[in-house]
Amino acid sequence: MQRSDLGFGPEGSGASPSAAGVWQKRFYRIGHSGASGHTPANTLKSLALALEIGVDIVEFDVRACQDGLVLIHDATLEAMPSPYGARAVRECTVAELQALPLEGDERIPTLAEALELLRGRAPFNLDLKEAGCETRVVEALRGMGALEQALLSSTIPSSLAAVRAASPTIKIGLSYPEDRGNASKRALLKPVVDGAVRLMRQALPRRVLGMMAQAGANAVMLNHRVVSQQVVEVVHRRQGRVFVWTVDDAVRLQRVYALGVDGIASNYPELFQQLPPFRKDGAHSPL
Repeated sequence: MQRSDLGFGPEGSGASPSAAGVWQKRFYRIGHSGASGHTPANTLKSLALALEIGVDIVEFDVRACQDGLVLIHDATLEAMPSPYGARAVRECTVAELQALPLEGDERIPTLAEALELLRGRAPFNLDLKEAGCETRVVEALRGMGALEQALLSSTIPSSLAAVRAASPTIKIGLSYPEDRGNASKRALLKPVVDGAVRLMRQALPRRVLGMMAQAGANAVMLNHRVVSQQVVEVVHRRQGRVFVWTVDDAVRLQRVYALGVDGIASNYPELFQQLPPFRKDGAHSPL
């Protein structure tokens, strides 16, 4: 049986009262992979720059490697300057990954390093890029006293269910849809992708609560192409939250904001300065 309240707020989730100030804002400016439009994604420099520009949540990607947890998006090193070719991240050690040269003398950070930087400064959205490391991630957060600052997201419902089993109070967001095989970036597939996106957007208001229930999620993280005011209203009626990724265009940012979403992720956090303030009743001001 589904809960009548998805429990995103501390009252519904069982979290301590100290979490109230963290998760009760009307709108969240989210730095995607830090401020990755300006500096290498998922690096400590990118996370720190997002804080400097001014965000409410810092988002970053997490994967397991051979002997730890690291911040990296791709499953392999194929797109990186690496002596290992297309070797899988999970087959590399932390030392091997941190020895890889990144732009600006940056390096791939560990989850512990990222948490040390962010803890107490801003909440963070850990996007789990694969299944299997959920318990280790939750234990890392628990060990640093950072569970209440964390929102864990994934496109994999079973992965999020494992997170929920490891922590009954942590905030969980189901990401949708999954871009399988980077289909959205392939020009030849554009007509197919565009048609699929239209169907997803139409069906989502009917499906979203069931999808969230399967994952144990109390938030949904939607690509900007599938979000609609109807799906926002459906989730809000159950006290859930709707976050949107990834918006780097000022006009689209304002259009998505006007739907009443709870947060938007951008690679260029300075774009949020163009958004209007909230009205006194807490609603988004008209554009």
